[in-house]
Amino acid sequence: MLRPRDWICAAALSVLLAPGGTFAREPLDRPRIGLALSGGGARGAAHVGVLKVLEELRVPVDCVVGTSMGSIVGGGFAIGIAPSEMERIISTTSWKDVFTDHPPRNEIPMRRKDDDYKNLFAPEFGVRGTQILAPKGVIAGISIESFLRDFTAEGTQNSDFQKLPIPYRAVAADLETGKQVILASGSLPAAMRASMSLPGIVPPVETNGHLLVDGGIANNLPIDVARELCGDIIIAVNIGTPPLKRKEIGSIISVVGQLVNLLGNDSIERQLATLGAKDVLIKPELGDISAASFDRAKEAIQIGEQAARAMTESLQRYSLPPDVYARLRKTQAAKPASMRAIDEIRFEGLQRTNEAVLRNLVKTKAGEPLSEQKIGEDLRRIYGRGDFEGVNYHISDDDGRRVLVIEAHEKSWGPDYLRFGVSLQTDFQGENDFNAGVSYKRTWLSNLGAEWTTDAQVGRDTFISTEFYQPIDAAGRFFVAPYGKVSQNTRPVYLGEDQVARYLTRQLRLGVDLGVSMGPWGDVRAGPAYRRINADVNTGSPILPDFKSDGGGVRARFFLDQLDRAFLPREGYAVVMTAERWFDKDAYNKLDGRATYVKSFGEHTISLNASGGSSVGTQIPYFDSFRLGGPFRLSSYRIDQFSGNNYAMARAMYYKRIFNLPSPLGNGVYLGGSLEAGRVASILDKRDGQGTLKSASVFFAADTFLGPGFLGFAAGGGETSFYLMFGVPY
Repeated sequence: MLRPRDWICAAALSVLLAPGGTFAREPLDRPRIGLALSGGGARGAAHVGVLKVLEELRVPVDCVVGTSMGSIVGGGFAIGIAPSEMERIISTTSWKDVFTDHPPRNEIPMRRKDDDYKNLFAPEFGVRGTQILAPKGVIAGISIESFLRDFTAEGTQNSDFQKLPIPYRAVAADLETGKQVILASGSLPAAMRASMSLPGIVPPVETNGHLLVDGGIANNLPIDVARELCGDIIIAVNIGTPPLKRKEIGSIISVVGQLVNLLGNDSIERQLATLGAKDVLIKPELGDISAASFDRAKEAIQIGEQAARAMTESLQRYSLPPDVYARLRKTQAAKPASMRAIDEIRFEGLQRTNEAVLRNLVKTKAGEPLSEQKIGEDLRRIYGRGDFEGVNYHISDDDGRRVLVIEAHEKSWGPDYLRFGVSLQTDFQGENDFNAGVSYKRTWLSNLGAEWTTDAQVGRDTFISTEFYQPIDAAGRFFVAPYGKVSQNTRPVYLGEDQVARYLTRQLRLGVDLGVSMGPWGDVRAGPAYRRINADVNTGSPILPDFKSDGGGVRARFFLDQLDRAFLPREGYAVVMTAERWFDKDAYNKLDGRATYVKSFGEHTISLNASGGSSVGTQIPYFDSFRLGGPFRLSSYRIDQFSGNNYAMARAMYYKRIFNLPSPLGNGVYLGGSLEAGRVASILDKRDGQGTLKSASVFFAADTFLGPGFLGFAAGGGETSFYLMFGVPY
């Protein structure tokens, strides 16, 4: 047995040999203990249970090294977060939101929200010459970064991991060489993010010339790193995921996860072979808890506790007296982050983006005390523009000046983007709509962030449209938007319950809007327009007159959108109003509006919607009339069964998510119902309408990356209908 002075000599030697300089701590009369935490996704919650037992047994930890989820738990412990607090955070975090790309929707510019209401799939591809480029990962990782910033708020002001309350290292892998990269400095959230970037799922992190991905590929249980850093004794926690069975491998995520597991398990075997008699190995038996089972975090923590308590005899060898341990933990407690004012704000990583545009999104100001919450909001606003695959920050000391450095990583597959989409709806009674579309967007065509968007669609509504959106100032408060559209569509013509014809409309429309942007709240736009129209009965009885027009008009739109999701939202409100005046041979007015309010009570959501339109005393041609009928617009009736000069409608919806969809496949599957009532003033028979029309429906709905889908049954007014709808509803 070594005497105390031998331990002192060994400790002093380890200080001299420690990578990156001395430990800056006095020699100890006990062995230094290094903690090595393995990767394993959600299984890593077991690490928290182990930490709880180490605290109970008063086992000191002098340095901590982690891979993947181990780097997150280990980093939190290193900055002084108590295990009990980590348990609370991990158990209460909405991990589905963490692994969902989108920032809070009420922080996204209105220009991006407009895209939500197009029939487009979520995946976005880049265009470069004749190449179509895919993103580096299925999940961009911005929400992961936001979570990690909040989680490590106490430690983000210190860029030297050696100077954290407990010295710390994160292990990542170089995507080019496959070798491990030990992260000892820089942004703590970025180091954690790099260590857990599953290749092909979460994009790699670029640091110091390396493209870094999940460290499990190279060293999933970094015992050697912990030993080199400080460890006379190693406590290793292995929660590595066992290989999946063949029947469990059914998606790209599971395939990638299996490859990482196999590589990680190989490295774990090599590391375990280095453990000695004085080291302690803790191996929680997590059974069928998978790397993706974040909903079972509490269970994993309990299993971690059980595994650590099973090693009590081995661990107690290193217990400290209560007063000694209390003094040690006091020095390792989380210290309030320095919120001193900054002297300057600087951007890094910008190549095509105008810094002046981004500065207008930053509310943090030089000379004011820092706020982690405000910085987080700034970064989300920047990301919400849609130009970046990641946004982070760090504090730099530049010749005595305190600088907030915002690292904005532009999309490597940008700046031109391509998206595809489809929509369909049917009432299973012969009225079927199908459309397939594509959208091509070019960005940063001017120093102020001009965009040129071209959309094309074929189907019931066939069109090609283009708009050039030019901000007038760096803040983006004012804009000009010339546009053009060529379209062709068909609409059914009903007399009562009978469809008697189909109306075909061909239209050319040109115009230019001047607008005011209210940022993420909404916008107002108005301007002159020109159109050429040819509308006539395509099939059936020619009961409606042909309509030809060549003339001008004006239109205006007000759009306020604070819904947390475009479809099946949980909270928020939206208002859209449009007004048109056409001066051609059959001059008429058209005023239309819609308001939505959504509120949730636990798992239950109520959505209230009111809409209406008026011709303001004029006669609207049939091709442009207001329409009701079909899913969620009097669901029990035929699609577009009612048309008229004026209409009013109210709808109340209830829905509840019955199970989640794994990210990035979507948000969830819902069960719900609706109550609808509406009135239309008819054009064909000149009546004031059919009275108040009522309908009720029950439905299943899915919010997916391909768009929303609904399958339901409706009854009302003596009518019944089944309906299926995929794409933009109501």
